[in-house]
Amino acid sequence: MSAKLRFLALSVFVSVMCATLFVDRPAMQSGPVIETNVLVPMRDGVRLAADVYRPSANGRFPVLLSRTPYNKNGQTALAKYFVENGYAVVVMDSRGLYASKGEWHPYTDEGRDGYDTQQWIGQQPWADGKIGMFGRSYPGYTQVAAAPYRSEYVKAIMPEAAQSSNFEAIWSWNGIYHLALGLSWGTGQEAIAKGMPRPAPSWVEVMNHLPLKSSMDLIGVHSKFVGDTLDHETYDDFWKAMSIQEKYGDMDVAAYHLTGWYDDLTHETISNFVNMRKLSRSEHARRWQMLLIGPWGHGVRTDPKYGDVDFGPQMATDLRKLHLHWYDYHLKGVRNGLETEAPIRIFVMGENVWRDEQEWPLTRARATRLYLHSSGTANTRMGDGTLSDKTPGAERSDVYAYDPRYPVPTYGGHGSGGGGITRDGAFSIQGPMDQRSTQQRADVLVYTTENLPADTEVTGAAELSLFFSTDVIDTDFFATLSDVYPDGRAILITEGALRTRHRESREMTKLLTPKQTYEVKIPLWETSNVFKAGHRIRLHITSSNFPRFNRNLNSGKPMAEEMEEDIQVAHQVILHDAQHPSSLMLPVVPADAKRGTPQR
Repeated sequence: MSAKLRFLALSVFVSVMCATLFVDRPAMQSGPVIETNVLVPMRDGVRLAADVYRPSANGRFPVLLSRTPYNKNGQTALAKYFVENGYAVVVMDSRGLYASKGEWHPYTDEGRDGYDTQQWIGQQPWADGKIGMFGRSYPGYTQVAAAPYRSEYVKAIMPEAAQSSNFEAIWSWNGIYHLALGLSWGTGQEAIAKGMPRPAPSWVEVMNHLPLKSSMDLIGVHSKFVGDTLDHETYDDFWKAMSIQEKYGDMDVAAYHLTGWYDDLTHETISNFVNMRKLSRSEHARRWQMLLIGPWGHGVRTDPKYGDVDFGPQMATDLRKLHLHWYDYHLKGVRNGLETEAPIRIFVMGENVWRDEQEWPLTRARATRLYLHSSGTANTRMGDGTLSDKTPGAERSDVYAYDPRYPVPTYGGHGSGGGGITRDGAFSIQGPMDQRSTQQRADVLVYTTENLPADTEVTGAAELSLFFSTDVIDTDFFATLSDVYPDGRAILITEGALRTRHRESREMTKLLTPKQTYEVKIPLWETSNVFKAGHRIRLHITSSNFPRFNRNLNSGKPMAEEMEEDIQVAHQVILHDAQHPSSLMLPVVPADAKRGTPQR
C-alpha cells in the first residue's frame, strides 16, 4: 500500500473513532443528576429531606413529586425512569422519618408539608412550574391531603389507593378497629421514627391480648397515635384532622384515581373520584377526574393469578406507561389522545374484560332484591339457607352463637396491610379466596341462590337489609358476597360490616336493648362481577373477621378497655319473615343495557 493510501486509511479510521466517541459521550452522560438529602424548609422551620433526580441536560423540566413514610431511597428505579422520559423527580421522606427532621405525626402534617414542598419546587431553577404527584397508599394520601391547599404549580396528581377518611378505612371500618394493620403498621413506623429496630413480637399473642390499650406492651414500641386510634371510637375531631371528606370543595386539580376491587381502599378511592368530580372548584378539575379499578388488592398486579382466581393475561396494566400518558398530557401538553378516553375504566370480573364507563354509579344498573330464606337452619353451607326474589312468608328465624374466644378467621377479602402476622402469612391472605372453609362453621349463616339461568352482572355497591335481635348490648355483623362455581368454589367478591353501636351515626354510639328487634343497613363495598350461567350467588353472615378487625366482646364497653372477663357470648337471631324481610340488594346490569365499551 502506498504512503498516500496508508494516510487515507488512517484518516478514515481516526474519523470513525472520533465520530464514535462523539456519539457515545452524551450517552455516557445521559444518566440523571441526583442530589440526595436536599433539605427543604417547611413553614415552621423544620427541614425535610428530599432526593432530587433531573436530566443531565440544562433547562427546566416538569417535576413529579412523591412524599412517603416508606424511605425515599426505595423510589430510585421509578425516579430514573421518569427522568429518562423528560421529567425531574423529587422524592421526600415524611416529617420525622429517615433523613427528614422534625417529629413523626401520622397523616396530620402531610397537607401543609406537601404544600410547602410544592411551593419550594416551583421556585427551583430546574423546574418549569408544572408539578405532578405519584404514589400508592400513604404516598397516595399525601397527594389528596395537599390538594385543598391548591398550589398553583400542581397540575395533575395520580393517587393510587388513597383514603378520604381513616375512620372508614385503613384504621377502622366505621368504628370496627383494623387490628392487624393498626398494631403492626403503627408501631413499625413509630420504631423507625425513634431509631429502633422494627418490632417482631409474637403477633398471634399481640392480636389476642386484652385489653387492647396495653397490647403495645407486648410489642415493645409505644405509639401515641396508635393509642389515640384505639381511644377514639367515633368520627370526632381526632379523625377529622386527617380527613379530606370535608375539603373536596377546596380542591382544584386534575386527578387520576387507581384502586383494585380487593383493595382496603376501594370505597375510599371511588369516594374521592366521585366527590372531586362533583365538588372541585373549577370546571377543568371536575372534567379531569379519572378512575381505574382492576382485579387486584392494594397495588396494581402483573400476575393474573390472584387468590384462588386466574383473571387472564388481559388484566395486565403497565403502570409506568399509564403514569406517563397522564403526565405527558397535563404537564407537557402532549396531545396523546387522553382527552378522548372515557373517565372510568373498570375490570369486569367473571367476564375478565376491561370496560370503559362514563359515570359512577351506573344509572343503568337496576336495584335487584334477593330475600333471605330458610327453615331455621341456614348454619353452614350445608344448611337450608336460600336467596331468591320471592318475598318471605311465615319463616323460622336463623340463630347462631358468636363467642369472641373463637372468632371467624380472616381469609381473603379487602386488604392493605397487617401482613406477616404469622410466619405462614395466614393473616395476610387477601383477595378472591374460596370461602368454603369459613362457610362450614356453625356460627356462619349461608344463603345461596339456585343455579343462575343466565349470566348476571353485578356492578356497583350492594347492601344488606338485616333484621336481627340479640341478647347483648353491642355486637358486630359481617356480610360476604361470593360467586359459587359449578365445582363448588365460593370465591369472595365483596364484603361489608357493621358495629351495631354505630348503626345510626358514626359521630355517636347507641347501644342495643337486648331481645329487641332492629333493622340495619349494611353496605357492601363496590364491585363488578359477572356471575356466569350455572353459577350461584351466595351471601354469608357472621359476627367476626379476626384479626383483620378487633373482636367485639359484646360488652358495650370501650374497645380499648375490654378485659377477658368482659367477654359475652352473643346469641344472634336473624329474622326473615313477612314482617321482617331481610334482603340483599344487588345493582344488576341488564344484559341488554351494557352500554360500556368492552376491551378484551
